[in-house]
Amino acid sequence: MSLGVVFFGNSEGVFSNRHFQALLMAPCVLAGVIDVPSAKRTSTNTRSVEGSSFVELARARSIPTFEPASPNEPDFVEAVRALRPDLFIAVGYMNLLKVEILRVPRLLAANFHASLLPAYRGKHPLFWALRNGERTVGLTVHVMDPGFDTGDILYQVRLRTRRSDTVAGVYDRLMVKSVRLVGRLIAHATKGELRRRPQPQRGASYFSSVREQDRRLDWLLEAERLRRWIQVSPGQCYSLFGGRKIFFLDAAVVPRRRSIAPGTVVEIGRESVTIATGRCALRVGKVRVDQGSERSAPEVFREQVGEELIWR
Repeated sequence: MSLGVVFFGNSEGVFSNRHFQALLMAPCVLAGVIDVPSAKRTSTNTRSVEGSSFVELARARSIPTFEPASPNEPDFVEAVRALRPDLFIAVGYMNLLKVEILRVPRLLAANFHASLLPAYRGKHPLFWALRNGERTVGLTVHVMDPGFDTGDILYQVRLRTRRSDTVAGVYDRLMVKSVRLVGRLIAHATKGELRRRPQPQRGASYFSSVREQDRRLDWLLEAERLRRWIQVSPGQCYSLFGGRKIFFLDAAVVPRRRSIAPGTVVEIGRESVTIATGRCALRVGKVRVDQGSERSAPEVFREQVGEELIWR
């Protein structure tokens, strides 16, 4: 007998949709799908969803779809209970499931979390791991409990990072491995062969949502750290200059020839601009001003001739 599965995800996120496609191929019955409200469909993965979202695919198959403001409201809990699910599978779902709804599935609720738990519990784990320069990242399938990513571990996959990695690129490489776990989870749950182990206490950490101020560059920091921030999420890190937001699309570390205040524009060349940091300097080729299109850094800076070339 096939297991009844309810899927929780973010319909605008590639992470959710790719794992849902794997679920469509698994030997189970999809009893329902739950999407987060539109205001919460945020992601640090800049990849666009290709084709139909999991909500559209579910509706085309007459699978019940839901978009509750909170999954923990009593009326919604009862609606999901009526589906009589054996298993919950959550991938990229942004709301915390509390005790009452976690009691609904006959077997358990499983979450696909893009970190090597217990490290990087919380939101946007892959973004924070790359920004912090972790050499190894991964994904954990864990049993959901009322805490933030604190439940028993079912499966883990690991991936070595590269100096040139972006959030989107690492998600692509990671999902090649992690989507295979969907079928494995269904098979093991069907046969009663799920093996779970408690998360270790050592190495636990928690990170919350990415805020606008987290993307603002602090030029007192060393150049390599700033380069990594820009590399991880190109076009999203910024500084204020001349009353405008300047977003950086690329950066390379170069020597700083003389002692100069961090944040000072050292040189405007033909193809790049060099900016002093707390240690060394950054050479930048492409930027974006406010919500405009990509432009060369020298073009933008030459428009500011006569203004103070200090980043604030």
